[in-house]
Amino acid sequence: MTVDIDLLAIYLHLAWAAARRRRPLVRDRLLVLAGVVAIRLDLPEVAAYCRQKILEHNPAHLVRRWPSLEAALQHADFQSLLQRIGRRYPRERAEQMIDSLGLVRGRERDTYQGDLEYAAALLETNVDQLRHALRRQSNHPDNPDNPANTP
Repeated sequence: MTVDIDLLAIYLHLAWAAARRRRPLVRDRLLVLAGVVAIRLDLPEVAAYCRQKILEHNPAHLVRRWPSLEAALQHADFQSLLQRIGRRYPRERAEQMIDSLGLVRGRERDTYQGDLEYAAALLETNVDQLRHALRRQSNHPDNPDNPANTP
């Protein structure tokens, strides 16, 4: 398992645990971090799904201002949010939180065909739903990558 996919798994596990504990704001913060890691792993489907889940819970969340988390990364407002959340949940603390929950990850990634399938399982969905989230995001009227917005 690569370091980055491990970090994605950590944030997705913690987001799942926060949702189970009925802590939606914590879950949303962790989904922001997971979405950014997903972008760096070239998993835009996962990033789009994380953004979708955040907006389902909080339609006024800052991520709504941009058509994607990738686009948000280009803006100072989002970078500021990301830094605040990142300070709250650095990798070391996130790993400690995983340990305190008693989650044993081991070689769980090895049981999946790829990173996308693995992330889908951690998000309690499937690859088709992740791809659907990306298509919805790409077709959104505010998205500059939407073919309808090209002159």
